Amino acid sequence: MKLRQWPFRRRQTVIFTPDHSSTPPEPHLTVPRSIDDRARLTDTPYFLPKDAQEDTRLNFQHRALYAAIGNHYLAPLAPETDTILDVGTGTGIWPVEMSRLFPKAHTVGLDVSSSSFQFPSTAAYTFMIADILKGLPFPEKQFAFVHQRLLVAAIPTADWPAVIQELIRVTRPGGWIEILEIGVTIKNAGPETARLLEWMGNQSKQRGFDMGMVSQLGMLLVEAGVQDVEIQNIPAPLGAWGGHVGSMLKANVISAFNALKGVYCIQANILPEQFDAWVQSVAEEWETLHASYVFHAAYGRRASSL
Repeated sequence: MKLRQWPFRRRQTVIFTPDHSSTPPEPHLTVPRSIDDRARLTDTPYFLPKDAQEDTRLNFQHRALYAAIGNHYLAPLAPETDTILDVGTGTGIWPVEMSRLFPKAHTVGLDVSSSSFQFPSTAAYTFMIADILKGLPFPEKQFAFVHQRLLVAAIPTADWPAVIQELIRVTRPGGWIEILEIGVTIKNAGPETARLLEWMGNQSKQRGFDMGMVSQLGMLLVEAGVQDVEIQNIPAPLGAWGGHVGSMLKANVISAFNALKGVYCIQANILPEQFDAWVQSVAEEWETLHASYVFHAAYGRRASSL
C-alpha cells in the first residue's frame, strides 16, 4: 500500500439498459420538519437535501473538485477502458465528462433517486436507479473501472465494509476501484473551525455516520483484498487567499454546511441564526490562517483471486 501526499496546488457496443421490470422503487421525497424546508429522501440514511438547489451545488462541487485535483479520476486507467460505473452519480455530470475522456467506453451512473438526473441516457452513458446499500444490479466482474465519491453522508459507518465488497464484486479482475471523500480534516484550522467540525462530527455520529473514517479508505480496500492500493491525501486551499480554486472550494463547503443546517439545527436544538454566525466565523478563520481542506482518496485493482 502506497501513501502519496500531494503538494499544494466510437462507442462501446455493450450498452447497459435498465431492467424496468426489476427497477427498485425510489425513496419518497418529503419536506421534513426543519428550519430550511428543503426536500429530503425518506427510506434512506442520506441526509443531504434532494432538490434543485442541491443539484446546483453538486455540479459546482464537480467543477471545484476538477479545479483542485486537475482530473476527473486518479487511478491509472488505460485508454482502452471500456466499461465504467459511477456509484452515487447525483446529477450525472461525472459520467458525461468521462464519456468525453474515454470515447470507446460506456459509463453507467447510479443513484438512489432519479430526481437529480440532468442528462438523458445515450449510447455513451446510461443512468439507473439503484441503492449501493441494497446491492448493485449487475453480475460479477462487469466493469473495468468502478468509481465512488462523496458518499460519506450516505453510507453509515457500519455499512462501509459491505459497500467495499459490493464495489469489488462488480469490478473485473485487474480492474480499478476508486473512492474519494471529504471528511473533517482542515489544515491550519482555527479554534472556531475545530469546534464546528467536532460538533458536526458528533451530530453525524448520532445518526450512525463517522466523518473521520474517510482517512481509512485505503485500509478498507487492503483488508478486502484489493491489490496495488494507493492512498492520496490531497490538500486544496480553502478561501480567496488561495485564488480561484480556494474561492470555489470555500463557496462549496459553506454551501454544504448550509445544506446540512436544517437537519443539524433540529437535531441539536440550536437556532439557525447561531449556525449561520458560526459558519461565518469559521470562514473568516480560513482566510486569516490560510486553511486548506483535505480530500481523501484511495484506489486499487481487483485481484484475480477475488
